[in-house]
Amino acid sequence: MKVRRSLSTLATLATAGVMTCSTIAYAQTWSSPQFVANGSSVAVATNGSTSAVLFTPSSGGLQASVKSGSNWLTPVTLTTAGATGDIAVAPNGDVLAVWSFRTTNTYIPVEAQARFYSAGNWGNTITISVNVYGNVSSMGLPAIGFDGNSQATLVWEQITNPSPIACALKAETGNAASGFGSAQTITTDTTCYGLAKIAVNSTGEAVVVEGAPGILSGAILGISRSATGSWAAPVTVAAYAYRQDNPSVGLGNNGTAVAVWRTRSGVSYSVRSNGSWSAAAGLPVLSGQAGGSTGVAVDGSGNAVAIFSQVTISPGTYATYRPVNGSWQSKVQLNSGVPVAATPAGTFVASGTTVSTRLAGTSNWTTNTFAAPARVNAGPGLAIAAVGPQVSISTAAVP
Repeated sequence: MKVRRSLSTLATLATAGVMTCSTIAYAQTWSSPQFVANGSSVAVATNGSTSAVLFTPSSGGLQASVKSGSNWLTPVTLTTAGATGDIAVAPNGDVLAVWSFRTTNTYIPVEAQARFYSAGNWGNTITISVNVYGNVSSMGLPAIGFDGNSQATLVWEQITNPSPIACALKAETGNAASGFGSAQTITTDTTCYGLAKIAVNSTGEAVVVEGAPGILSGAILGISRSATGSWAAPVTVAAYAYRQDNPSVGLGNNGTAVAVWRTRSGVSYSVRSNGSWSAAAGLPVLSGQAGGSTGVAVDGSGNAVAIFSQVTISPGTYATYRPVNGSWQSKVQLNSGVPVAATPAGTFVASGTTVSTRLAGTSNWTTNTFAAPARVNAGPGLAIAAVGPQVSISTAAVP
């Protein structure tokens, strides 16, 4: 029996086939790593057209380099202190680097500083606080993020009383042109752990999660900011539990937030939808016990990917996808891990010697193996990996 198809139908099928093949190849076209400097990468970020890398040179301290156009600029020393840091790129191409370092041989206090990059130049060093909390498991590194108007938000935990020790979670906003405004206390309901994570979306909404670092124990707190800039009261997303720690969070442009964290032997999560957090629950796709780190990324539409490690029953690292307003789907074993990043359009990319990519509109993970572990990030249309053993950068065009 013959099946007849119109020319238009055949053309449509041919076009779809080409698009499918193009999409499959799209994520795997990683560029050859481009050498930037000697050292080891700390963080990498991109807005899709401008990229930045923060790294520790062989002499110590922190340096940063920015790529605008085709070339990486000469690295600039941000601090000579033994520091840890992070970096972010705004939609307009401005860059914010933040770092913290110990001022004495004791765990506290810790000093936090920042610098903006704009129009080809790094600005002056801004001291955020000389009284940031940092314990054995945390350096009190502030968390940073940009909104769609290239306005930065910076959040950190600050010591308010040395003995008995008490802390408050502070937040401030600003940009490269005007610097930061006055700090605002967004909660004093904290146990001085020096760990906060932030996600900021294009509309200016923000979600901060706070919990214990390392293998310590604590509650998981969530603090939300509206697009108009008003911080709500903190919410206890999960009550204090033994060895409950290290929350991470992602936020979609539709306001959906997903938080994921370790428990003593498992992984839990909560979803903020329509302004309310769901009851904390165990990640349903975990089999047996969990170990190591967890991570989550959320795309612009509120779809999420969580990454976790099983240590019993088929040990390995796994990823699970949750469509917005849906349920966690079957886990997929990866050679990659955390951190994991997302583009607004829905591509997810996970870190590791083997970098794994889940393209927007697909359900398969594809891989690219580098000679050394890679730290990844993603922005509109671009995935980026900072590759060792020196500081080299590879990129891939993605949806």
